[in-house]
Amino acid sequence: MTELRWKDDSVLELSGIGLKYEDGGPASLEGVSFRLKGRGRIGIVGESGAGKSTLIDILGGFLEPTSGEMRLDGVIMDRASLGEWRKNCTYIPQHPYLFGCSLADNVRFYAPDATRAEVEEAVTAAGLSQVAAALPNGLDEMIGGGGRTLSGGQAQRVAMARAFLSKRPVLLLDEPTAHLDIETEYELKETLLSLFRDKWVFLATHRLHWMTDMDYILVMEQGRLAEAGTHEELMSRKGVYHGLITTQMEGVQ
Repeated sequence: MTELRWKDDSVLELSGIGLKYEDGGPASLEGVSFRLKGRGRIGIVGESGAGKSTLIDILGGFLEPTSGEMRLDGVIMDRASLGEWRKNCTYIPQHPYLFGCSLADNVRFYAPDATRAEVEEAVTAAGLSQVAAALPNGLDEMIGGGGRTLSGGQAQRVAMARAFLSKRPVLLLDEPTAHLDIETEYELKETLLSLFRDKWVFLATHRLHWMTDMDYILVMEQGRLAEAGTHEELMSRKGVYHGLITTQMEGVQ
């Protein structure tokens, strides 16, 4: 089996990707095609139910499409190779899973051999330091199953800290700041943008202020790719993306 490994000059191609959870049921994705080359920050936007999260799951190899194909450098990414592809990916979902172990070991999820100092650095970068300091046992506090319960926003920060420690080249984010208020999100924005450097980033979000920091944007509508381009290109077209910006009044110009 050819190794699926993302490189700086890699080309990712999706051709006619579709997904149906049930035969004869409605399509969650239909006819999605695009081609991306090299490292970059890719925004994925659309209204709720447009297919953003499903596309992230396809890109991460967590779901296998029911039609179409995905290729990396010309190699078809099929069921046999998706496990290999997932080793390239760091994933920050809407609802991160917390394991029944210490906060430090939760942060080490993608880097089990990380030193204490590296964990502390990642915790600081994710804005989790105050939470850790308030726990009776600090980074050694047991969380997750059988341990201390963290809020949704705190769990998101744990997921971000994991990403800061990860050396994997592809970063997938599915509404990573969904549980954070907008003020906290803006506080973390510069830190997250620093995390994006030197990675191939796919960011699905409904908060459109991120899009001016993206190199390319995929606009989803009812499971289809409605349009794609840079922020400036999409705004000038006055299509679906322009409508999202206008409707949400995000203040993005």
